Parts: sequence; C-alpha cells; structure tokens
Amino acid sequence: MSFIKQTDRMDIYIEEARNTILIQEKWEYNWLTKVTPWTLVEKRKFHQMADNLIWKKWSGFFRLKVSGTSAFAQKHRNTTFTVNFDIKWVLEKPHWNVNVTKIIPGRFERSNVNWTDKTINIDTEDTKIVVHPQNGKNYIQYPIAHEFGHTIGNTYNALIGQKSIHGDEYNADIRINGGFFLDRLSIMNIGNDLRKRHLDFILLELNSMLANTQFYII
Repeated sequence: MSFIKQTDRMDIYIEEARNTILIQEKWEYNWLTKVTPWTLVEKRKFHQMADNLIWKKWSGFFRLKVSGTSAFAQKHRNTTFTVNFDIKWVLEKPHWNVNVTKIIPGRFERSNVNWTDKTINIDTEDTKIVVHPQNGKNYIQYPIAHEFGHTIGNTYNALIGQKSIHGDEYNADIRINGGFFLDRLSIMNIGNDLRKRHLDFILLELNSMLANTQFYII
C-alpha cells in the first residue's frame, strides 16, 4: 500500500511494501542556448545525467523510523524506511519550471533556484564536477545536486512555522547559512556531503501525512 502527498513542489510517496519513501519532482524544461540549438538526443542526455546524479547523490542516505499511536506506526515500529529522490521530465503541470542553458564547455553561468516562483535556472556545465578552492583545500561538488537541495526545502524562503530553514550554507549571513558556514564539506555549502538537517523540510511534509505518526532520522 502507498500513501501519497501531492504538493506544489514535489510529490511524496510512502511505499509501504518496499519500506521506501520516494520524493519525486516533475520538471518541465525550457531549453535555452548560447551556442548551437538543442537536439532531442542532447535533451534526453542532459535529463538522464541530471536524474542519475540526483538519485546517486541524494538517494539511500536518509533512513527513517516511525513512532506514534496510529495503526501504521504500530505496524512499522521496527521498520526502517529508506528515502529516495527522483526527477521526472514532464511537458505539462510541473512542480518546477527549469530553464536549462546550453553553454560553451568550461564556461560558467550562475545557477539558482527561486523557491517562491518554483523556477530552476541551470546550465549544461552543472552536471560536471566542480572544484571549489578554500583556505588551501579543494572541495568538490556537482552543482546540479546542490541546486536540487534547494528544491527540497534547503532555502531561506522555506519555512517551518515562522522560522526560515537554512539555505546556501556558504553565505556569510547566518540568517541564511543557519550557522553552518564552516561546514565546507556539506552539499549545501561547497562540498558534496549530505547532512541530516538537509531533510528538515521533507520531514515537516512527511509528518503531516498520517495522523499520530512521526518519522525521524536514525
């Protein structure tokens, strides 16, 4: 049996039989270019690379247990749920409108996510690994995986109650970085590692799905 919550920015599936929780976003692409026009093969390759990187980087890391007085919580009191993440290419009714620009290899364009407008601005270099030098150390990151992190709630504009969630952790403003400015290895900073806090917003959504049921990270 599956329990589904559809939101403006993602769909959440509690897949009871598989002991998994799937977070799926529907992306509708706007194919832009500063070089040659996009071919269908190039479009498919870009989506496949983005999808694979997001799955590889984000899926399987978070493991949840459940507590509460509901029948579901009692049934699964000894169950461990694995959280997976997926993006789906759609042609209508998207969660996110994605402006993806083809640029010259090796060039740089600033990518970003607009939480309020549900818009993602990325480019063809964002599926390649980037090295961020900092204080004599080199930190590696896949930009597409970092930007995806914003879409699942790691943004100053997402709220838990009246409190903003941490956004770009490399930002010097503590109101935005949430106090994690020095955690350079974090994927929401300049690194490639996940932290439990990166699931804060998802947990908020997840814990509103079933009455008397609380998921928590182990």
